[in-house]
Amino acid sequence: MPDTGVHRMSDDPVAVVGGSLAGMAAAARLAKQRHRVVLFEAADRLGGRWVEPGVLPPAFTLPAPWRDLFRKSGRAFDAELARTGHALAPAPPATHHFADGSALTLPADRGQQWAALTDAWGRPAATRWRDLLDDLDDRWQVLRRLGLEHEFTAADLTPQRRRAVGLNQTVQQLARQIDHPQAAALLLSTAWRIGSDPARTPGFITARLALERTFGRWQLTRDGAPVPAAELIALLAARLELRGVEVRLTEPVTGIEPGLVTTASGSTRVAAVVATVNPWSYLRLAGPTEPTLRRRTRWTRPAWAASVRVRNVSQEVSTGSAGGSGVTSGEVSTGSTSEAVHHLPDGVMVEYRIPASGGHTLITHGHGAGPEDASAGTRWTSPRTWLRLPPLRAETPGVVTASASSRGGNDPWAQLLSGALATYVTHENLTGADIRPTNKAVRP
Repeated sequence: MPDTGVHRMSDDPVAVVGGSLAGMAAAARLAKQRHRVVLFEAADRLGGRWVEPGVLPPAFTLPAPWRDLFRKSGRAFDAELARTGHALAPAPPATHHFADGSALTLPADRGQQWAALTDAWGRPAATRWRDLLDDLDDRWQVLRRLGLEHEFTAADLTPQRRRAVGLNQTVQQLARQIDHPQAAALLLSTAWRIGSDPARTPGFITARLALERTFGRWQLTRDGAPVPAAELIALLAARLELRGVEVRLTEPVTGIEPGLVTTASGSTRVAAVVATVNPWSYLRLAGPTEPTLRRRTRWTRPAWAASVRVRNVSQEVSTGSAGGSGVTSGEVSTGSTSEAVHHLPDGVMVEYRIPASGGHTLITHGHGAGPEDASAGTRWTSPRTWLRLPPLRAETPGVVTASASSRGGNDPWAQLLSGALATYVTHENLTGADIRPTNKAVRP
């Protein structure tokens, strides 16, 4: 009988190992494609580090991955938000505080940003900034194909693409070239905020500033009032329940083999595995079946995790300091989530304020050379780090990987996209069907 290219779906489940953003994204998408999905999570709740109070930034950019995830797993994002009284609303611009005591409120809108920078920096410096962000827009178009919207292998990183993204230029070098102290601080902050040293992080990471200019800044609201972004995790967990994903909390996986996942309660036969734990944990689970990744991870280190503190501040003391941060913004937010970014000599301190009854919730994120956290991704140590990260297709048969250490990066939106790529490969391996957005025949 001729091969039609479409295979019968296995009766065995797909195992998703790890319940952080990438794992939840993959589980929701796979279940929508009628796979039986079992998600194993060692903790007593889903979301990984992002579910901890204040860790998921309340002001964010690039909401498209969230929209796509909800649309591809059931009810559209805006409809799901409306069902629970939530909505996405524009967030006000961040105010940046620099080491010399100066401050700058930086609009995300292109025209408003140009006007603000021309007024603050003068036309020559504002022009250099605009031209740099235009160049970063071009780099972003290349980066999208390298682990975010498409699978990224060593063969994809051609010499032409290396040049296009400026792989050998660091954030620190780019900051020196901009020849303006405030502009340089803005560039350096992008590396600190992903847990890496600007002197070792490739300059294309600063494309985050261009993304903000293109896609704006957003905040989550409920009944018109700003709320913590972690409520998105609860909405995603509800989507897993709706899609029939079997979630096994407090059940850590102890071993991964081809077609088999083992926990303390026994072994489960599986059709495929999506491993969304960090690479160091994954290597302990997979054993000797990952010699290449084991060799590469000898040269990698976990990212520096942000130190996060959450406080409820009354209106009477709302102009005080950020709870031992050593910085004071003196800003009070009324009706919107505000963000104050303090550029320090060895890192960045970010203060978020979410209005609350009688005051506000103050969330501080300290970014710098702090404690390593494997769940926060992998720290850049050289351009080679990119290809030392776990590939989408593992060496262990039937396993794909997606995590904060995937080649797409450790931003929350990047982890959602890594989960989507894991879904496409797993579904194609099991059924022969290509459900990637590039397949125009697909009708989600």
